[in-house]
Amino acid sequence: MSESRMKLPMFDDYWIDFRMGTTRRWFQPERHSLCPSGLYTSLISDEERGVYRIYYESKITPEKDGPRHLKLLESRDLIHFEPVMGSDGTDVICHGETGVHGCTVLYDRNDPDPARRYKFCGMTRMGRKGMPKEVEIAFSADGIHWDLDHKIIAHPFTSDTRNSLLYNPITEEYTLFHRSAHVDRRISIKHSKDLIHWTDPQIVLHPGPSYSDGFTGVQHYAMGVNYMDGIFYGLLWDYQTCLYGDDFLRMYGYYEPELVYSYDGKEFLRTSGRPLIDRPMPPEPGCAGLAPHDMCLSLDGKDYYIICGGAFLSHATQEQTNAAIAAICAHGPIKRGSPIYKIRRDGFCGLESVCPGGKVITKPLSLLKDDLTFNLRANTGSARFGIMDRDGAFLEGFSFDDCIPFEYGDGIEVTPKWKSHKLSEVLGRRIRIAVELNTAILHCVSATARPHIRQAQKSFAQPEGIEY
Repeated sequence: MSESRMKLPMFDDYWIDFRMGTTRRWFQPERHSLCPSGLYTSLISDEERGVYRIYYESKITPEKDGPRHLKLLESRDLIHFEPVMGSDGTDVICHGETGVHGCTVLYDRNDPDPARRYKFCGMTRMGRKGMPKEVEIAFSADGIHWDLDHKIIAHPFTSDTRNSLLYNPITEEYTLFHRSAHVDRRISIKHSKDLIHWTDPQIVLHPGPSYSDGFTGVQHYAMGVNYMDGIFYGLLWDYQTCLYGDDFLRMYGYYEPELVYSYDGKEFLRTSGRPLIDRPMPPEPGCAGLAPHDMCLSLDGKDYYIICGGAFLSHATQEQTNAAIAAICAHGPIKRGSPIYKIRRDGFCGLESVCPGGKVITKPLSLLKDDLTFNLRANTGSARFGIMDRDGAFLEGFSFDDCIPFEYGDGIEVTPKWKSHKLSEVLGRRIRIAVELNTAILHCVSATARPHIRQAQKSFAQPEGIEY
């Protein structure tokens, strides 16, 4: 894509050339509800129908964590949930051949074929020893009735994790986030233009030195990835295990959620290094492991919802313990389910002014469309915007003093305004964007733009230089 909608969350300072009077502040999602779903959930917002869909796996036998069934809930507010019935009259919409495992469901708005609008990705042959457990692709027009013909294989080996399928609009191809080999707990990706022919897997996230801390052996169990209008957000499961003992497969441990991000969907960067969400205290779901499964934009476009797997027990506890907890949840006060969290759109991080006149100035870029917006909070303060040339001088009519301030407000798409000039006048020029913050927090800058540091580039996701 020569043009792309770029989004610059304030995670790092690479696209910033000048910053003063500000501090970087991190924010955690807040608990919204508890969804009565199970394992490996997929969260989809269907704007046309005005509903959210939650796909999840349910154990066939409570004490055994192996073969599962795929089920579906719908909700209009992610507080109240209704089961969707399958073709056999039960709440199971996909049995697989002998049980499913590691599944995700992609609601693909980019596929022109309505029969392929929903895409299933996961293993479907879990119930028989010796049978292949490949990662398969299947299609559905309605997300309920599936064509499982076992002819489309995305990965020929067991990937015993949440296998996340994503359409990448930058590269115009599908990406599978998975494990390239059984129990190799790192994040691998492979790509396909047609979902039939796939590249070889490539490791993109490996738990390096920053994860090494005492007796804890961190592994990357899985990662769900969502493309959000210019940025790829990765929900990483940091699997904490113990390096003492003879559990050499590291089957015992717990999850911590971590946020990573990418401009192109291939190279991912860490954020704060702290848990995205703090695990709740017992006996809340997630107290023994909070695994972030999926994220979607709210139907009103203002917030992100994140659904997590909420464990009461450490990973790989014994069947007897699993059965005991299942009985307690069925008849006792403990509620089983998937915690749902909520956060402002692109609100994971922000630059906050710590004195009057905090300033942020970007690297040079070229605006391709008149759609520059800012996601910021100035409920008790103000923000002003300016346009500079590459040398840092304000363009005539686009200084802070020429700006109509954004005061005592809060907006995820604040449009800058000047007294006598319009943004359309600077389209295509090499400029810098300047923001002045007074008791305000800047979360994100969004626009259709390309970098233009010394040479114009295709886009923020595609760094190749182009001719002037």
